[in-house]
Amino acid sequence: MGRILIVDDSSLIRSVASSAAVEAGHEAILAENGQEGLDVLRTQKIDLIFSDVNMPVMGGLEMVENIKENESYKYIPIIMLTTESNPDLKAKGQALGVKAWMLKPFNKKKFFMAVKKLIS
Repeated sequence: MGRILIVDDSSLIRSVASSAAVEAGHEAILAENGQEGLDVLRTQKIDLIFSDVNMPVMGGLEMVENIKENESYKYIPIIMLTTESNPDLKAKGQALGVKAWMLKPFNKKKFFMAVKKLIS
């Protein structure tokens, strides 16, 4: 069983992704923005992160930049789960080390495949 951090300002996306994580046999930890996501990483071991891009307080890519600068958790795989299809944002995410870019609406089958691939 892995611990999946789901970072999204939408309570609906957090709820649906959390249910899918539990259905896949994992524990879901929830955060509403990038800053809350970083706060979780400071106190809990996380195996995989799903994050939105556009959020108040701190967006997903800014959170990724912070994660990749920290030796304690820079190797945690990150998947962006977003409505953003801008190729420049995708390229920035890829340059930062984001493992995948999944477009909303939430797709449970793709979520399961990504989790299975990244948490063995």
